[in-house]
Amino acid sequence: MQQAAVHIDEYIITERLIAGDPVAQELVYDYYGPALYSIILQVVGDTATAEEVLTRTFIHIFKNVTAYKETGSATLFGWLMRIAREHALREAAAVEESESNSNDMMKHDSNLLQRFANKLPEESRTIFHLCYYKGLPKEAVARMLGEQPDEVMTKLKDVMVAFRKFLGE
Repeated sequence: MQQAAVHIDEYIITERLIAGDPVAQELVYDYYGPALYSIILQVVGDTATAEEVLTRTFIHIFKNVTAYKETGSATLFGWLMRIAREHALREAAAVEESESNSNDMMKHDSNLLQRFANKLPEESRTIFHLCYYKGLPKEAVARMLGEQPDEVMTKLKDVMVAFRKFLGE
């Protein structure tokens, strides 16, 4: 049996989330969870860790949903993506830090993402910076760089593969 598409009115759902409505929380989790999980998995590269990060992300989102209105984010999904990406990057940095400490390796640079970005070719570094530091959608980045959104997405996927390899170094 095929499921019908669900449209979420962001204003109404946000108000219901602020009110602590568990039905609204379930709806948001079911509707946005798979996309957020995909974003997190691209960064952490491990399904079990991605599931844990997704859970922590939604706990944070539901506790801090009033911040969405204050951020001025254009869409609820854009805000959710930013929060998920931040949690995933923090987790990846914590794993890298833990591995460095357990191996008694000295850390030469305290900023993991900056070290990674510095190793990227210029075009990839620009895309990484615009998408992950600035939180811009791939469509906006494509317009800025004069490319197609699919090209930007392909390059961004390559960057995420390189990020996972970087974490494994």
